[in-house]
Amino acid sequence: MLITQGRYSSYLDEYNKITILVPKSYYNGEIAPFKLINMMTSEAYELKVEEKFDFGNELKYSLSIQGFVTVGTEYQVMDCYKNTSYLFLGYIARTEEFDKRFYYNGDDLGPSYSKNMTRFKLWAPTATQVQLILYENDVTHFRRMKRLSKGIWELTIYQDLEGCRYRYEIVNNLVRQETIDPYAIASTVNAEYSVVVDPLKCVKVKHELRPKLNKPTDAIIYELSIRDFTIHPSSRVKNRGKFLGITEEIIDEKTGYHYGLSYLKELGVTHIQLLPIFDFAGVDENFPEQSYNWGYNPVQYNVPEGSYALNPKDPYSRINELRTMVNILHEHGFGVIMDVVYNHVYERRTFPFDAMVPTYFYRYDYQGMPSDGTGCGNDLATERLMVRKYILDSVKFWVEEYGIDGFRFDLMGIIDVDTMNEIRQLCEELYPSILLYGEGWDMNTPLPQAQKAAKFNAFKLPRIGHFNDAFRDNIKGHTFNHQDRGLALGNFGYANAGKQLLAGSSGLIEGETYMFYDPSQSINYVECHDNHTLWDRMKLSNSDENDETREKRQILAAAMVIFAQGIPFIHCGQEFFRSKNGIENSYNVSDEINAIHWDEVYEHEKSINLIKGYIKIRKAHGAFRFSNAILVKKHLRIFQHHHSVIEYTLKNVKDYGCWDEIHIFFNTQNREVNIPIVTNDFILIADEHQSGTEGIKSIEGELKMAPLSTIILVK
Repeated sequence: MLITQGRYSSYLDEYNKITILVPKSYYNGEIAPFKLINMMTSEAYELKVEEKFDFGNELKYSLSIQGFVTVGTEYQVMDCYKNTSYLFLGYIARTEEFDKRFYYNGDDLGPSYSKNMTRFKLWAPTATQVQLILYENDVTHFRRMKRLSKGIWELTIYQDLEGCRYRYEIVNNLVRQETIDPYAIASTVNAEYSVVVDPLKCVKVKHELRPKLNKPTDAIIYELSIRDFTIHPSSRVKNRGKFLGITEEIIDEKTGYHYGLSYLKELGVTHIQLLPIFDFAGVDENFPEQSYNWGYNPVQYNVPEGSYALNPKDPYSRINELRTMVNILHEHGFGVIMDVVYNHVYERRTFPFDAMVPTYFYRYDYQGMPSDGTGCGNDLATERLMVRKYILDSVKFWVEEYGIDGFRFDLMGIIDVDTMNEIRQLCEELYPSILLYGEGWDMNTPLPQAQKAAKFNAFKLPRIGHFNDAFRDNIKGHTFNHQDRGLALGNFGYANAGKQLLAGSSGLIEGETYMFYDPSQSINYVECHDNHTLWDRMKLSNSDENDETREKRQILAAAMVIFAQGIPFIHCGQEFFRSKNGIENSYNVSDEINAIHWDEVYEHEKSINLIKGYIKIRKAHGAFRFSNAILVKKHLRIFQHHHSVIEYTLKNVKDYGCWDEIHIFFNTQNREVNIPIVTNDFILIADEHQSGTEGIKSIEGELKMAPLSTIILVK
């Protein structure tokens, strides 16, 4: 039978519902009754008109069917004039019944390689035909795949396919489309083809070296970009801007200054959060120096980014170099956190999802239009079972195959609560020390509020952290009001809120709740890759102050981040006043703006040393790292002095470290302040000049605080 789209349009919206749109130019739209024809068997089914609507230029029919429509089989609708219209798949792929019927729980999607054979599996339940396109040297083979249950297409080739390129050709709704494999683990340059690789030729991940966390609040997170960290010649590394560049240990013999991995070790942070390292768009992997991008443009979720590899044309290069990097970071005690973007894809038109099952993987609003809560033209429908499975499979892949120790979820508020909790459960089974946290913003996506993995649902998301934007905005000033000054920038009006934030945003007194269930859900920060660096922001909000004053404020803000209950988050360069020349979002500007200029870093050695000391102090005592709100409320008290000083006091904490009592004073004003000290047995371990776990001097009678300083007393 000839396939034709017909003079009217027919759509399968539910298993027993067909919608037909008929222009009035065709028999005035009056073409009932209808039959459904199976194009393979020629069987005919009567269709019953349930409703008819007049929309001016066309009529809309809502039809019911007595019988069963097999998804993946081609049908035509025949009208009373014996003319036919191809039955397209409409809303059906977004129904709950479709979701349940085609859920596949196997762990074998994608290529499964051995030397004697490779098995390919693809989930494409609505497809009417799928072919594997296999490229061997200069020869192209088209191999038809076999349809199995649950919408799986399979093909096994009994030969050694290592190094072979491949794509899929999928037919849906009369459209024949080529696509790469969404489950591929290797590819050619710029994701043109998926590639079959031999897992035994990949660097082995040394899981035994992975750091173990007793609790999430033991982590100190340091965010950096693979490219930014070493791309500048002053970084002194050999493999600049590459995965391996971060592994190089360099110490200048004359100055004693540290670079590369040596710098990170000296700083003392526990976890390195990497901007996206999966394959992303925006940088030509053949000529990476010609463009720049942060990487929030997903092209292949399970393939490393090629521009960070020494040879992106070799599929093994990016795999082995990333695994080597992770192994070396683990050897030196660092956890590796991956920034993941399971909320949108770069370009929906070219991504495999719609080629596999049109409309299934994405969210639509109540008018049937694609939702755009991400601002990227598409929102992933994470609440659908096979979308959720894809994300879970991807997370599992990175944990098992690369030894990833944590995941930072970009725009986590797009993702649903159930998916995030299943990820948490999966990670606890794989490796309990894995950190999970993300941007729990309230995103404008058609998902009920109660189902969003947003900060206001934190109590439904145990053991999952959230970027604490309230901490950021109260300590720094509101991000989107460039003139607003936060507590550290001179506005003591934020002091009351600041006390709650320093306490981990989980309540200060017994019976009180605040933002989170416990402090481990609070990712405390004042700066990240997004928006202005703190230094550039202060150029706007504190333009009346000189550089010396702004430097003191930035160190003060860092002290608040590091000593607050919760998980501290430091952006690379925050410790030495990193600037991006005032550019608010540098996601696609040049290396000159984004790169760390190491020749300027050690101009700020005093600040770096203070931050190092603060980190040492936090790591030395468990009272800064309480994992539950009960202990915070038992031991922590916060007071105000002189309308300028916040006192952060921990008492009866000998069980958690070497000191029984700790007092931290944050002077938020640009003036000297005297604080009376009741007893004379306190030891000063941090002031405006130095910090660390060793005593500087005893304090008797009165504490004189320098402007914009942090003082720490212990006994």
